Amino acid sequence: MTLLPQTKDFLSYLQKNPGMRSRIAAPPNTTLLYAGIFIKPMWQELEQLKHTNRDVASKHLLPDVLARIQTPSQTYPTLLAWAKALDGYMPWKENGFIAWRALSGIFAANAVGTVSFCIGSNVAKGEKVFSATELPVLLRNPNVDALTKDILSYYQRCIQTGDTAINFGFVGG
Repeated sequence: MTLLPQTKDFLSYLQKNPGMRSRIAAPPNTTLLYAGIFIKPMWQELEQLKHTNRDVASKHLLPDVLARIQTPSQTYPTLLAWAKALDGYMPWKENGFIAWRALSGIFAANAVGTVSFCIGSNVAKGEKVFSATELPVLLRNPNVDALTKDILSYYQRCIQTGDTAINFGFVGG
């Protein structure tokens, strides 16, 4: 793995700042995770739905949370700006992907109650942050409710059998 110094700095910052990590969270029952493509990339679908669907509008996406977390004395003003900057480095899978996995893992570990998600097609096990990180973290998270875990267990079985042609969503009320 070829982590660039910028990625190492980011991961080190997260590790050394437990207070910062605890802020990478949504209020109880409002975490919304996403991956893949339905008609267009799922994050774009959700951005549109936030304007027309009250249930989706009440949920918190990781980028929304990261945009509110200031990073004083750092090059980038927010955790979102810092993570997006890492997206431009190559190899992406060993820099941007790793940064998003770290952030997403923290977000999933901090989830409480019902967790909502919208998953498009082709979310293979090691290729998307949801399947590589968020799914296993949520299944281990003792603060996530039983209904969410039941639904996630089904999705995990689909991934394990290679059935990635699933468009799947759950928005908890």
